[in-house]
Amino acid sequence: MIKKILFFSVIAVFMFSGFLSCNQNRAPRKGVILEKRELVLTIGASEKLEYILTPEAEGQTLVWVSSDPNIVRVSEDGVVTAVNFSTGGSMAYASIFGTGQANVTVSTENGKFKDTIKIAATTQGQVNILSLPPIKDQFSSYFIMGNIYNPADASPAEIVTEHLIYHYSMLTPENNMKPSYLAPDPNSYNFQTADRMVNAALASGLKVHGHTLLWHSQNSAWIKRVPDRYNKDQALVVMKKYITDVVTHFKGRIYSWDVLNEVFPDGVSSRGDWRQVMRKENPWYAAIGADFVYEGFLAARLADPNVILYYNDYNTDQAPKAAMIRDMVRDVNERYRREYPNANRLLIEGIGMQEHHNTGVTASSIRATINLFRPLGVKISVAELDVLGQSWSTFRDIGAGIDKHGTSTVTNEGLMDQARLYGEYMKLYMENADIIERVSLWGVTDDKSWRSGGLPLLFDSQGRAKPAYYSFVGALDN
Repeated sequence: MIKKILFFSVIAVFMFSGFLSCNQNRAPRKGVILEKRELVLTIGASEKLEYILTPEAEGQTLVWVSSDPNIVRVSEDGVVTAVNFSTGGSMAYASIFGTGQANVTVSTENGKFKDTIKIAATTQGQVNILSLPPIKDQFSSYFIMGNIYNPADASPAEIVTEHLIYHYSMLTPENNMKPSYLAPDPNSYNFQTADRMVNAALASGLKVHGHTLLWHSQNSAWIKRVPDRYNKDQALVVMKKYITDVVTHFKGRIYSWDVLNEVFPDGVSSRGDWRQVMRKENPWYAAIGADFVYEGFLAARLADPNVILYYNDYNTDQAPKAAMIRDMVRDVNERYRREYPNANRLLIEGIGMQEHHNTGVTASSIRATINLFRPLGVKISVAELDVLGQSWSTFRDIGAGIDKHGTSTVTNEGLMDQARLYGEYMKLYMENADIIERVSLWGVTDDKSWRSGGLPLLFDSQGRAKPAYYSFVGALDN
């Protein structure tokens, strides 16, 4: 008689629908006795089912069969994978956290034993973030894995938010290194909070990416008044002093800097001159003109010759904006080569592709941009990755802001589309790992995202892995 005791252990990566597959090399969760013949799995998640047999049954082959492989797939050795939550019904797709049911039967080849396990496949997260293998370890052979952090995540001695240390190896301050935080007045700086954050990250063994020196937004009042108070030459002196002071202060502690952020508006033409189509609301462009780009990067390079210098922007999947970025980086680096012929590095060494996406952004459009940037010889970073579980037009009604997850209009279908895209994006990034230095997510759990109403991250508000997580790491097996 076979003892009806069922053990299972998680293997952390699976494939979602036709594109996710289980991988038994993942670090398993600690075994748990399943007293009932029921199991709940998030879409994309897998469990290995193992029976302990009495001596007379040993040597018998176990046969595993799923009653509906479109909902739950089972392998020859008893690994069940949640594939989908429903076989049809528009209402199921329009709701949130739907569940599909399938029965998995296990029997001996000689037919003397048979048992049934009920499997529920759901879009709702089930596994806690700290019960999964570290993301940074899973992708260590491809690129640096990063995320953002805030003052509450850092004590004077270390990073205190456990999942940041556990899953990521580089952190970007979400706000506290922006000009409005560092320079409230033209001749005084407020480095206290940023210093604490940077030192805590380094003490915890993490790299820090500085964000950002020059931007059209989140500037102190004195920076906004620069075009009105100074002529071009004076403004250039002021800008270079600011960059020099900040970069010198953090010299040796920052791995890379966003020197310039979002200089191009939406709607630029690919046939335009990058020098003429920058945001007019950028105070440095308004005061100095297009030369501020070269001079700003040069000031940062002279202040810290070892730090990696990035240009950072969003909507880089849109061809006209990507073309303007390409032209600017090319021209600035060519000027640097002419003026510093003995330099052994580029001036703009990297382009940060923010990757704040929605379900309408295809992997093919991102591929086209990577191919456009590749001839520049620069590094690329996926700098601020999140993916709305819905279209931009649908999300727009809710708008940006944290803690809007409770009023989200994301559906089951949206969560599945989101997961599919995360997998497609990650596969593309891995194919270009020779030039992609870093993949940084812009947040950890949905509720604390700046776009929380679109449920854009890998983990839900309770810190549980969503279908998006399993698709994200599932790219490793595709």
